[in-house]
Amino acid sequence: MKKIEDNNTMVFIVDIRADKKKIKDAVKKMYDIQIKKVNTLIRPDGTKKAYVWLTPDYDALDVANKIGII
Repeated sequence: MKKIEDNNTMVFIVDIRADKKKIKDAVKKMYDIQIKKVNTLIRPDGTKKAYVWLTPDYDALDVANKIGII
């Protein structure tokens, strides 16, 4: 929740084989939003997290509310 409010960032668990471009394209297409940047990390348990920064034109809190995260 803190990332959403402070950094205009959304966090997703993604497939381990997904690269940043695929993640960016998928999120852009699914939620019809513009993305500034994507960072990824692989957790010790083998799952992959994607941190998706939205452009200032979009509010991550509104997007999260629209898709049912909060």
